[in-house]
Amino acid sequence: MRMDYDGGFILQKEVNWSLLKEGLAIPVSVCSYFHAWDASILKHGASKSIKILIDGEFYDATLKNINFDERRFAGHKDMIQIRYTPNSPIATKLRACFRKSYEYLFAQRQLPENHHRQIPLPDDIHEYFRLYLTSSPDVLCMECCTDSDYKQLANTLSYFPEEVYEATDDDKFFLADKFASVEEKQQLMKYRKLDRSIIRMLKEYYDYRDEISGERIGNEYGDSVVEAHHIDYFTQSQNNDSTNIIIISPNYHRIIHKNNPHFNRKRFQFEFENGEVLKLKLYEHLDGNH
Repeated sequence: MRMDYDGGFILQKEVNWSLLKEGLAIPVSVCSYFHAWDASILKHGASKSIKILIDGEFYDATLKNINFDERRFAGHKDMIQIRYTPNSPIATKLRACFRKSYEYLFAQRQLPENHHRQIPLPDDIHEYFRLYLTSSPDVLCMECCTDSDYKQLANTLSYFPEEVYEATDDDKFFLADKFASVEEKQQLMKYRKLDRSIIRMLKEYYDYRDEISGERIGNEYGDSVVEAHHIDYFTQSQNNDSTNIIIISPNYHRIIHKNNPHFNRKRFQFEFENGEVLKLKLYEHLDGNH
């Protein structure tokens, strides 16, 4: 069975209450990869039983293409979910893996004002999962990344500037610290591979367009030149979820790194100290309504 970072990785998301109790929604930006993996899930309302491999053990789940009313939501893209029940073995396993997140979210949901609200993890808890396709159309792999894993990575990255981390040349990246241990280099290489997988998917999703201008930079020359930028710098946030990455032109990328503007996630725009604004024209993968 194949599980590799370049070909198999499709998704990383922060832990939330839904994951720990009943399942997860697949972002529209990666649904096409599920279609290529298994065409049987293409039809609205289709579902199938799958296995999810976690820590060497298989757990039962259901993969569903939600049967929404296409007449009411004309043009809406497929909505794929992975579902299971609160008392299922996989839900029990995930609550054990992410005990710190579960205890916090459980306590918060006991408060009346939070019972029906989506509760984010606090700044001092960093737990997330990664999902991988395999060579079998009935098996997915899930990797659990705990708060202790995050702290170990944060320590490793503490001396790397963001521009060096975002460099696409991995050999050049590791020259930044020739004294780094083999273990540190392997860990950083792993995250760079994850980044490349996410970046590849986002570039394909937006047809290699710059998300700020909406244009294919260099199209008149038969090419398209775009780069990936971490909204919250990875060397500080350790967040390489697709919702923390945008695809932009090299010029905009340099301007943003030089000025460090605030990114307004409600308005999907960079706001500079001098009052200037760079607003994204393409931002579907950042929009929680999709």
